Amino acid sequence: MDVAADNPGNGGRRTLGERLAAERERQALSRADVAQRLHMSPWQIEALEVGDYQRLPKGTFLRGFVRNYAKLLGLAPDEALALLAEGAPRQSSPGIVVPTQNIRFDPLGERLSSPYVKAAALAVVAVSIGFAAMYWAMFVRPATSRVHKATTATQAPAAPAPAAPRVAAPTNSPAPGPAATPPAASAPAASPSPASVPPAAAKASPAPADGAAGEAQPAPAKAPVKAGAKLVHFHFAGDSWVEVRDARGKVIFQRLNAAGTEAEVAGRPPLDVVVGNAPEVQVTYDGRDFPLEPHTNVAVARFTLE
Repeated sequence: MDVAADNPGNGGRRTLGERLAAERERQALSRADVAQRLHMSPWQIEALEVGDYQRLPKGTFLRGFVRNYAKLLGLAPDEALALLAEGAPRQSSPGIVVPTQNIRFDPLGERLSSPYVKAAALAVVAVSIGFAAMYWAMFVRPATSRVHKATTATQAPAAPAPAAPRVAAPTNSPAPGPAATPPAASAPAASPSPASVPPAAAKASPAPADGAAGEAQPAPAKAPVKAGAKLVHFHFAGDSWVEVRDARGKVIFQRLNAAGTEAEVAGRPPLDVVVGNAPEVQVTYDGRDFPLEPHTNVAVARFTLE
């Protein structure tokens, strides 16, 4: 249908608003009906029909408004836009599109107050807490418990070992003879018979030169390496609890190691190893350094040696 129809009463062309209002009334539609279908406001329909463009937004929004109104009434959208260009005031510079009342802009506070948003947020928090609790129960708590038990065991006072009895060494000074025996008549002293020597003196061994050799402890022997087994060497710069399991899952090494000590473990791989206080421990496996940093989490290293 031609939008730019002549107005017989005025003897000239109808304006865009007049043409739209005439067609709306011909179709027996109210402004409220058109506003509802276009999702606009009745006052915007009125402003467009009377040509009050000051009450309407400018630019793209107004052109879209006119296009949709013309399509609703079955008019040609391009001719309606041509009439809009003739009747609407021209803009010297692009204007800012102003949202109308029919467009809903929810504030951020209203969006967050939605029950769906709250439910989603609570679900995310609950899942995060669940994963954190599972990780703590599976990894952090067992290692902490083992280190605490081992530390308690080492701090318990050990029963003092019984002191070894010391045996007095026999003296070489001769026993004094009778005073009445003259020096010339005395016979050479005979060697004492075995029966006259005290049993304790017969079993005594010479005392060590420094008097403390009996308290020296031998160096710990290296772990024996069987066929198919691999050797793991630990050097502890600080106190550390270590557990090693062999290919059968059997614990072959488990203890708390003091700072400044070393330990060697031989077992058939794969070897499952747990090292507490990992930053203070150096590991050598099969003669090669094995870094613990990639396997450390919360100061506890867990890894498998193949």
